[in-house]
Amino acid sequence: MKSDTSILRGAHVIDPKQGIDAIADVVVANQRIEFVGDASHVDGEVLDLTGHYLSPGWIDIHVHTYGTLGFSDPDAIGVYQGVTTFVDAGGAGIGVLDEFVATMDGLHTSLYAGPFVRPLGLIALNFLEGEIRSLGNIPLSEWVDFMKQKRGMLRYLKCNAMGNYGPGSLKISKGLAQVLGVPLYMHIGEFQQHKVEETLAMEAFRIAEPGDMITHVYHGNMGKVVDDHGKVLDLVRRAQDRGVLFDVGFGGYNFAWKVAEQAFSQGLLPDTISSDLQQFNVVTPVKSLANVMTAMMILGMGLYDVISRVTDRAARAISLQDEAGTLAPGMPADITVFDLVKEPLVVTDCILHKRTASAYLKPLMAFKHGQRFDCDMERAKKESNWLVQYSDEKVPQRAKWLTAPQKQFLSDLVNALAHVEWSITPEEEFDYDKALELQRIFHLVRKRHVLTLKACLDSLYSSFTDHQFPIQAGLFIMCQERDFFFSRIREILANQASAEIL
Repeated sequence: MKSDTSILRGAHVIDPKQGIDAIADVVVANQRIEFVGDASHVDGEVLDLTGHYLSPGWIDIHVHTYGTLGFSDPDAIGVYQGVTTFVDAGGAGIGVLDEFVATMDGLHTSLYAGPFVRPLGLIALNFLEGEIRSLGNIPLSEWVDFMKQKRGMLRYLKCNAMGNYGPGSLKISKGLAQVLGVPLYMHIGEFQQHKVEETLAMEAFRIAEPGDMITHVYHGNMGKVVDDHGKVLDLVRRAQDRGVLFDVGFGGYNFAWKVAEQAFSQGLLPDTISSDLQQFNVVTPVKSLANVMTAMMILGMGLYDVISRVTDRAARAISLQDEAGTLAPGMPADITVFDLVKEPLVVTDCILHKRTASAYLKPLMAFKHGQRFDCDMERAKKESNWLVQYSDEKVPQRAKWLTAPQKQFLSDLVNALAHVEWSITPEEEFDYDKALELQRIFHLVRKRHVLTLKACLDSLYSSFTDHQFPIQAGLFIMCQERDFFFSRIREILANQASAEIL
């Protein structure tokens, strides 16, 4: 073995892909797994993990890192919670996938995209996600070109089974997914409108084909997987039988103990376990992927099966078997070390109903390509991570570090927006077309500059926030009062001019 070899010694290793469930050593060299077994004959740096558990790095196939649901510190729900790979579920659409790639660069956690069919991606802000007009035109050539340019970035296509226009939007999304050669990932959870077609969620089970995924399978809202008597619906069974995958997607509104218990009692178990972590559920009720995994154990799932649904099964669901999900020799050294703490823990669902676990999962450290990250389960809960705080009273400190080319970009952006009117409206009156217009102008100005897209976005974010929240440019501008937007940029430019005089 080479001198850079590391031996993770004596942990209880669980690797469902290889059928491993035993005390063993894990040998890592050159950022990859050498082997799992007895390493008493191997020379290298030893980390004694006796008494702890070790598995392939956890995979969370449904988080929100980008957009109006994202975090300022995405790694806080990644490697610092024991998750080595995650997928952003719908934060970006084809109109902002370039922004997504630019702003998410540099994370320690491996990030993939499950983009939304709408050009701007998910809007949040209580925007009526079922509004069909917001889908706009479907630019097939742009989607295909992005797939070629960023091969491997897209793991699925996300859509929402909601709205008042029938199943047509789901079928359009399915067609696009087929063109791109990725699974369709369908949200069947909460509705954001009072007048809805309850049966539309059920259409997801009819449209889905083998390998497609349905998330929020245990939600307690309209369109549940069980009938009024708690019996699993026949069309849900038929979808399961033909190979449609069911995902937990706990979220802030989409997990109910009663539904989950009814489904589990009838054998309707999830194929994958995901958190749906986003800004306003990271404090409660979701907290972490580990918390959701603990919830599955409360429902009766064993530790081995829980681990399989965040490692091997998750990797297969998003066709990532060659990069993650197992400790097989030659695989990247993505590893999660954790404890099964034998103490009671209360887990709350999305409607404040509680169950108590007799033991819970506690991540201790993650290794990403062999690099160690000690877990910090409080890091994600910091307000600066999940609450976008616009600096209204003074220019953010980080704006002082903007370069002259960035300030010239801001000056040109202000001039280009001078003729555009916008206002902050009640959330239910969100002007999607205006957001698209502002988005278009931002990029027209950007293309006239030699700056990178990331540098242009940073100049915008740094002018209004102390902590980086990568929100779609058009939406970010719309979140500022028009007069305030112009006055803030002009203040930054005036400060530059004063500094140059001095």
